[in-house]
Amino acid sequence: MTATSPAAQERRRSQRIPLSVPLFVTSLDPAYAFTGNVHATQVSGHGCVLHAFRPFKRGTKLRLDIVSRHYSTTAHVVHSHPTGTPAPNWKVALELEKPGNFWRLSAPPPDWLGTSEQQRKSESPRSGSVSDSAGENQS
Repeated sequence: MTATSPAAQERRRSQRIPLSVPLFVTSLDPAYAFTGNVHATQVSGHGCVLHAFRPFKRGTKLRLDIVSRHYSTTAHVVHSHPTGTPAPNWKVALELEKPGNFWRLSAPPPDWLGTSEQQRKSESPRSGSVSDSAGENQS
């Protein structure tokens, strides 16, 4: 079964979008030190896929920063697989701790509407204040 098969697509909670996003990643696990720049190559309402020069241990908690936009959130590693290509040679899947439109797409796919951010928007009246949606921090 390939990642584009109907069965694989049905497994996903939210559609992946091919999008290159530069991230600054920091490990929040003291036993697994890492900080560095990477690129997400696919994003969704529940996570992303990035390419790195090294594998990450499953479950490692990471802080993701989109430095150019001053957004940050946390995620954990779902898996790391070698790509078999020249560096960067690890494909790493991450799951956002709090699902939502962390990527700030202006028109996210319809299946992203079930994420916690979208639910809060539909349940809460606009108060004129900026909320910390989907666990992101603006610094």
